[in-house]
Amino acid sequence: PPLNGRIEYDVAMISLLINSWKRPDNIYKIIESQKDYDLIREIIIFNNNKDITLSHHHSKVKIVNCNTDFGLRTRWANGLLASEDCLVFQDDDLIAKPEAFSRLWQNFLNNPKRVYCAWGRSLDHQGRYNLKNCYGEVDICLTCLASIPKELIGFLVESERLFFKANSLEYSAINKWGYHGNMNGEDIFLAYASLFAYNNKPMQVDLPVKHLPSSEALHKRSGHREARNNMVKKCEEFFFSNKTPQKKMRDFLQMVRNLK
Repeated sequence: PPLNGRIEYDVAMISLLINSWKRPDNIYKIIESQKDYDLIREIIIFNNNKDITLSHHHSKVKIVNCNTDFGLRTRWANGLLASEDCLVFQDDDLIAKPEAFSRLWQNFLNNPKRVYCAWGRSLDHQGRYNLKNCYGEVDICLTCLASIPKELIGFLVESERLFFKANSLEYSAINKWGYHGNMNGEDIFLAYASLFAYNNKPMQVDLPVKHLPSSEALHKRSGHREARNNMVKKCEEFFFSNKTPQKKMRDFLQMVRNLK
């Protein structure tokens, strides 16, 4: 669809994308709760745990069982597999209620050139990651519940490749910047990438949810804030200081727009 202001659909088109690791009980609770939501056209689950095999018979549910833990980058993999225009990321320790999807859908219709999220963070006056909840327009969107346009996925994958190259990082060593393994940071990368692509910061929206057990939560682990500060620093340098990848990313965005 043309991303110029408000767009129209005859029917709702939301792909719900979930990453899973060690919470199979939560996954089945989520499926049973959300499989009949009218606004959800498909539920794609990427299982990063080689010791657990997930399966479900419902026609909306599509599951990828993997023998390797690719971490939170599998959000982009889910996005590439998705068939709808509005993608909703949801963690496996919560169940977004129907009203949450309705609000995400309406915001997407009103302005699809933006990331919307239930929880946001903003940087402090020294440009450091802040752990406090923020509201309205935010610097960082937490991807535990967030929507993005499908068209952004290709740009995320390409800009991520350039990001690793600019930092001389191999995919197997990216945990140095808190982007794999025991840490995270893909939400910070998403926020900067969407700002670069659309010149819009993410928008926090009040989204009702039910919380589920959250053992193994990444934000509870040692070094969480330090890793996220590292990611903020690297994203600032990459998206706003490093001229070489900036030109390549702009060229990529122009190529995508020319294909529409």
